[in-house]
Amino acid sequence: MFVRKYILPVFLAALLLCSSITSVHAEGSSNAEAKAFFGTISEIQAATQKQNELNEIPYPIELSTPPEQLKNSKVLADYVEKQRVKADLPTIKKLIENDPSRFSGHYYDADTGMVTVQITEDSESLKALIRKASKNGDKIKFEVTKYSWSDITEAKEKIKKTVQPGTVLALIPDTMNNKLIIALDEKSGIQSKQTVSSLLLEKSDLLVYTTLPASAFKTETDNTNWGSTIPMGAKIGGNYRPNPSNPSQTIYGVCTNGYFGVNASDQAVVVTSGHCQTAGTVSAWYQPTNATSSIGDYTFRTTSPGDGSAGASDSGYITLNSGFSPWARVPYPSSTNMAMITGTYVTDTVGDTIYMRGANSGATTSGTIKYSNVDIWWGSDGYGYNTNEVLASGYTSVGGDSGGPVLTNYAYNNNLSGWTFKLAGTHTGSLTIDQDLASGIKAGTYKVYEALWSTFSDLGLTGLYLISP
Repeated sequence: MFVRKYILPVFLAALLLCSSITSVHAEGSSNAEAKAFFGTISEIQAATQKQNELNEIPYPIELSTPPEQLKNSKVLADYVEKQRVKADLPTIKKLIENDPSRFSGHYYDADTGMVTVQITEDSESLKALIRKASKNGDKIKFEVTKYSWSDITEAKEKIKKTVQPGTVLALIPDTMNNKLIIALDEKSGIQSKQTVSSLLLEKSDLLVYTTLPASAFKTETDNTNWGSTIPMGAKIGGNYRPNPSNPSQTIYGVCTNGYFGVNASDQAVVVTSGHCQTAGTVSAWYQPTNATSSIGDYTFRTTSPGDGSAGASDSGYITLNSGFSPWARVPYPSSTNMAMITGTYVTDTVGDTIYMRGANSGATTSGTIKYSNVDIWWGSDGYGYNTNEVLASGYTSVGGDSGGPVLTNYAYNNNLSGWTFKLAGTHTGSLTIDQDLASGIKAGTYKVYEALWSTFSDLGLTGLYLISP
């Protein structure tokens, strides 16, 4: 399995492009339940959201009784009430991106079911703009902040272009506190802090500094052989090669199938982590290992330059061989009653609940988004910066879970008579912080995942397999 260690850095995300949904269309596959939806990821999100809003009831993950069998419906009703504003998150994010100098971000409070939108001036016109575009204006409140989204992204760009890559280990936007956390390598902290401070003297109170040791980012079993129809979250193995330290031995990687897409050549592909495959190579992959027939070759993965001049998501894909079919389901609540993936999640909202399915851990567990729009300096294995990553707390993972689907919006779909999720991204690894940091980052293990819209774009995909009535 893959267990790698990396140095932490972080950075602010590129903005999701918005467009109309007129070009979205779906085509059925040999699996009657799976359809390939074509278009940009935002177009697919908009098209599927309209359909799902009519049929899906938000559900607490611990509640397994279908709505028509519930004896006490109050728990469900309270949960649904707190979830309803989440339907407005894509619209809110789009408005912020369209006017980044007047907004600074947004975050969600799962306990109250409220979304806070941050604005840089106490403007009734800005508030009215958000409320008019939202269906749940009573669940939106506003907070006036000093620094805008533009201020944060511009600060990030200045730092990345000036400071030597790897000395600033992380640039972490702290949305709730309207700050940019600068995580410095403890060996070069003073010098690097002086360099960063000189760049942003006029915005010194935007920045919060902390130091980190060589913190380990680890890129992470369920041995079920699924045959010709492979679900998301299945164990995959490949990249078989001689051990560099002992060429007579063969080593290989274990990862998890994240999701199914369509590449630019109109081929069905399995998307997983890029670090699962050695950069610059192509090799056969299997499900679960090479004791079975190959499901296809790992034909493309992202890379990014070591000079820090550009970044990419940690992602790649296996081109499916004929005879294997995408199955847009994940083994939860069980391998015989699997939840369907019916839509996409593109907002990466701080405070929101997500779930991760790892094949090597064999579990689906829940967590909370803590920081989004993060760039991480990996500095090895074909990557300099990985961009647009998300840090979450709560869900569990082990080595071999890399690439596993990150999910959200668990629900019961009346039309499909079953449980559903939305696809949020793919798991990458973890970061452990031993003690509370002065920046406000609490001690604990944070999980790292790639945002769906980022991998979809970086891999040049044209379609995504989902389940639709």
